[in-house]
Amino acid sequence: MYDCDVLIVGAGPSGVTLALELARQKISFRVIDKAPERSDKSRALFVQPRTLELLNRHGNIQALASHSNTVHGATFFVNNKEVTKISLDGLATNTEFPLPLGVSQADTEHFLDRCLAAYGASVERPVTAKSISQDDDGVTTSLERQDGSQETVRSKYVVGCDGAHSVVRHASANITFEGAAYTQDFLLCDAHISGTSIPLDAFSIMFGYGVMMAIPMQDGLVRFVTAGHPLESDTEPTLEHFQKSLDLFGPPGHGTLSNPVWITRFRLHHRSATAFRDGRFFLAGDAAHIHSPAGGQGMNTGIQDAINLGWKLAAVLQARAADPEALLNSYNAERHRVGTRLLKTTDQAFGVAATSHWLFARLRNFVMSWVMPWLVTEARRKMVFSFLSEFGITYRRSPIVGAAKGFRGPIGGGDRLPDGKLREAASEAQVSVQGICNKSHHCLLLFSGTNAAEAASPTRLLAAREQVAASMKDNVTGYLIFAGTGLPTDVPEGSLVDAECKVHEQYGFTGPGYVLVRPDQYIAHIGPLSKLDELVVFLKG
Repeated sequence: MYDCDVLIVGAGPSGVTLALELARQKISFRVIDKAPERSDKSRALFVQPRTLELLNRHGNIQALASHSNTVHGATFFVNNKEVTKISLDGLATNTEFPLPLGVSQADTEHFLDRCLAAYGASVERPVTAKSISQDDDGVTTSLERQDGSQETVRSKYVVGCDGAHSVVRHASANITFEGAAYTQDFLLCDAHISGTSIPLDAFSIMFGYGVMMAIPMQDGLVRFVTAGHPLESDTEPTLEHFQKSLDLFGPPGHGTLSNPVWITRFRLHHRSATAFRDGRFFLAGDAAHIHSPAGGQGMNTGIQDAINLGWKLAAVLQARAADPEALLNSYNAERHRVGTRLLKTTDQAFGVAATSHWLFARLRNFVMSWVMPWLVTEARRKMVFSFLSEFGITYRRSPIVGAAKGFRGPIGGGDRLPDGKLREAASEAQVSVQGICNKSHHCLLLFSGTNAAEAASPTRLLAAREQVAASMKDNVTGYLIFAGTGLPTDVPEGSLVDAECKVHEQYGFTGPGYVLVRPDQYIAHIGPLSKLDELVVFLKG
């Protein structure tokens, strides 16, 4: 007897996102948190474009955007002088969300809670998981409420989204949390600033013999984070300490701080779990990986852990997976690699930025002043954006994605699903690729091809759709996409038109092609229509 299919321990952004994914799939779950209420502190400040795309599947993301400011790039100062800017404008063309949002984590969590309420669910709090044990058939968890009452919950799986001190991770005998703390102390202050020359539509990084970052927030607030600051380690920070750091690191006319709403000292860690799965235990978010705030990746990575895991748990629990264990194992195969790479990347960047060694700091400042302006090329801007936006995350090495043999298009199996504009053949109403693929199951996109001599007929595309549907244990929704404006007379109902052929182009199809899309809007398989049999073999395998 099970009380629920999935027990989610921890109701931060990762835990609630997982609850959203399971609710969407109509999977029974409970999500608990030991805190009596949500924190009102801002904490994580960036919601990246890829996260915006995926959360938009659960609710109108504009409701969150209204509480945020758009981040257009970064400005770098060295020894009180501006040395270069990196603009993020104009780098994303295949998305509805081309730039990061600067928004308080408190507002992000409220948005997620509202989305969860729309599914008729909510977080149980304060509830603490006291002990967790798994066996061959499920997981037994002992819960304790604030009044001391206890409850034993039986579930099929438990997911730890409960942070760095995860009870779920500690309950596993096979997972360790490898890493260490950074040596520096950091100070944080959210305050107002007046009379400033610091750009407030981008974040600023100011280097001297320490470093200070200024990150614009909503409602006129700016976050300042500093290391290598003129403050003894046992002294409580005050607004005056941040003003002194700004005077040391900032450009002329850097401004005056006032009315702080949050001041704190903190120590950062860089750690990763050795595995994100142990039997019926799973880890996501800070329970699986913690790292420096470089690039604003932490919360976003945890949210995408949850999105990756949610549809896989649902497919297994609803007996829609051809190989349940292989599908569940793919969570670790895909997301552990992402977490490890992110940890390495942010660790290196943070180590350079936050060094307190006078010789290394002097060398860094010299390189930043004289070399960095020459390095800000279009190609490097795109590379920076690919990392920050998380559009560059790919699962190409995953065992559950693939591409037809010899296919060399710009998009491969495991890549993010690029967005693009289409129109309905019957009504001419405009739709988007990500919009039509907003399903709780797989979608199949069948392209006619832009070369008129090779273009697939409606009959051929319909036959391909039926062949794939018959080969899948999971549900699949198929869409026929015709190139150009001269449509065949027998176009089936529900067909779509790529009038300018831009969507065909971004997927690499001059001839007919197919794209199988996962529920998390990554490519499961892609190739020319002539090799559809390879997709069928892939699905059976």
